[in-house]
Amino acid sequence: MKQGQWMLNGSYGGRWESITYFDTKEEAIKHGINLLKKYNHNTHDEKTRNQVMNDLTIYSYYNELIYTFFVGEIEEIAFPDETDSLLENIAERVYDVVGEYSEGYLDDVTEEHREELQSFIYRWAKQRGYLPECFLIGEIGEIDIRNLEEVKE
Repeated sequence: MKQGQWMLNGSYGGRWESITYFDTKEEAIKHGINLLKKYNHNTHDEKTRNQVMNDLTIYSYYNELIYTFFVGEIEEIAFPDETDSLLENIAERVYDVVGEYSEGYLDDVTEEHREELQSFIYRWAKQRGYLPECFLIGEIGEIDIRNLEEVKE
């Protein structure tokens, strides 16, 4: 999963948990259309039902026909820059221990040093696997295959 890829889902909101990602919106829509056409042709085919569950996160318990799905673009969550808060918290802890004798502690951290600390924290998080793996979904659109000419009988 990476920024700018596309996913499919059975509903607009909620969790988007598909295990399949697409590089283009068109590729995602084409896959969703083909999958629903195949599923609606034979709702009892277990392989296709499982693929609908995995790719669209739709759970069809009564073999009902499915005509709609949603497509959305993945937006990665950036690793937050909390360097200023960290430096402020450290200075406050020192102040709590020694009081006014620590006035001005860490006030003179240069921008270069602040960026170096942020870079270190980011590298540490990446190396240890602590970067966010969650994401947002944007550019959501609903696809109703009944509106497509090639689906109509």
